[in-house]
Amino acid sequence: MIKVYFDASVIIAAMFSSGGGSAKLIQFVRAGVVAGITSQTIIDEVESNSAKINKNPRQIRQFIKNNLLLVRERIVLSETRAYENIVDEGDAHVVAGAKSTKCDYLVTLDKRHLLQEGVKRKVKPVRIVTPKELLAKIIK
Repeated sequence: MIKVYFDASVIIAAMFSSGGGSAKLIQFVRAGVVAGITSQTIIDEVESNSAKINKNPRQIRQFIKNNLLLVRERIVLSETRAYENIVDEGDAHVVAGAKSTKCDYLVTLDKRHLLQEGVKRKVKPVRIVTPKELLAKIIK
């Protein structure tokens, strides 16, 4: 089973639109096809954007639980330092989370910071992809 680390952008998109690629990917987690992992740091980020998706923190936590996403503890500064020269400082925790949980994929919608070719090369063996890209690999 592939291990996928979920960025906040994908969780927010899945909560906002039940018909999009992010939600479809979450359905694969719930079905046990994919192991879905995130961190408490990501959950905090989703909760800080709760107004955008019109959900309160309790609803967000319930969404995570209902969809069987595993949540590792918060990412600490010592874990992010190695990635601060690779990605934007504010996104170093995302890469650190994917690497520390030994995920195969980091799924994100962040084209500006994470989906850059230079970043992708530097964080291997973790592969950074969009939900659409990962769905294409799973459905093959």
